[in-house]
Amino acid sequence: MKKSELIHWRLQAMLREHSFPDLQYLGVRPDSIGVDQHWYKIGEAEVPVDSITELDSEEVEEESDTV
Repeated sequence: MKKSELIHWRLQAMLREHSFPDLQYLGVRPDSIGVDQHWYKIGEAEVPVDSITELDSEEVEEESDTV
C-alpha cells in the first residue's frame, strides 16, 4: 500500500471521529497528470492526497474562566 493511501485512510478515520471545520473530503478526481487521486479541501486549498506528506496533531489549550 502506498503512503498516500495510508494518509487517505487516516484522514477518513479522523473525519469520522472528529469535526474539522477546515478539512473536507472532495472525492476522487484526476490530478494534474491525469491520475485519479483522493482530494481534500484544507482551508481554502484543494489538494490531492499524494501532496499531503504528513499528519500532525495540534493541541489547543482552552482558556479557563477561573483565575
